[in-house]
Amino acid sequence: MDVDTIDERLALFRAMAGHAGVDLATLSADVPQEVRAAAQRCLGCRDSEECHRWFETQAAASDDAPAPVPGFCRNAAQFNLWKAE
Repeated sequence: MDVDTIDERLALFRAMAGHAGVDLATLSADVPQEVRAAAQRCLGCRDSEECHRWFETQAAASDDAPAPVPGFCRNAAQFNLWKAE
């Protein structure tokens, strides 16, 4: 599956933020420039196929504890920072 639209990339961004337990709506109001920068990182990512596969494996392993944001995610550190705040 090729991810070739902005909407698809932003859907991955929102999905990964949700998986990380990050409330993008609140953050967008509090630190909009940080959220925009993170969205831009996602839009420029070259691992979209891997991201899709990762979400598929997470859906298949729904019985297990949720996995942390994967290391290939360009926003992993940012999501962890937001979650910690």
